[in-house]
Amino acid sequence: MTPETYRKTVNLTTVIASAAFAGGGLLILVSYGIRWLGMDSLVWRAGFWDEFLNFALTIIPLNLVTLVGLVLSVRLDWQNRAARRLWMWAVRLYFANALFTLGYFIPQNILLILDSYTASEASTVRATWLGLHVIRVAIALAVPVFALLAVFERSERAAT
Repeated sequence: MTPETYRKTVNLTTVIASAAFAGGGLLILVSYGIRWLGMDSLVWRAGFWDEFLNFALTIIPLNLVTLVGLVLSVRLDWQNRAARRLWMWAVRLYFANALFTLGYFIPQNILLILDSYTASEASTVRATWLGLHVIRVAIALAVPVFALLAVFERSERAAT
């Protein structure tokens, strides 16, 4: 594999994985989220673990592939200041989303899985969780945008 083929493979994998991760977050928001808001709190709490586990088995690998791809892409374009700047924005957004997830969403998911809330508390948690998830999806959608901008920046510089 030539260095340029490797770069294109890494960049393409990064863009696709980050877009799929963002799409997964959007799927949770519009499909599960709408359904969750309409469910009785006790029914929702009872089914949360199964839905969470099924989705986590898909989304976590995409998140990890995105991280590896971002690190490799930054490394490959380190000498190109403009592309590096765009890759670093994607990395910062990735880590902002990861911190948001680790600081709020994972603890809330654990509390939901452990059935730590009453029905009324679970209803409030569900609404807050989904509301904050909008921000998380917006951040996740920005990652592939910055990755694509970095790829295009690199392509434009290589063409001239």
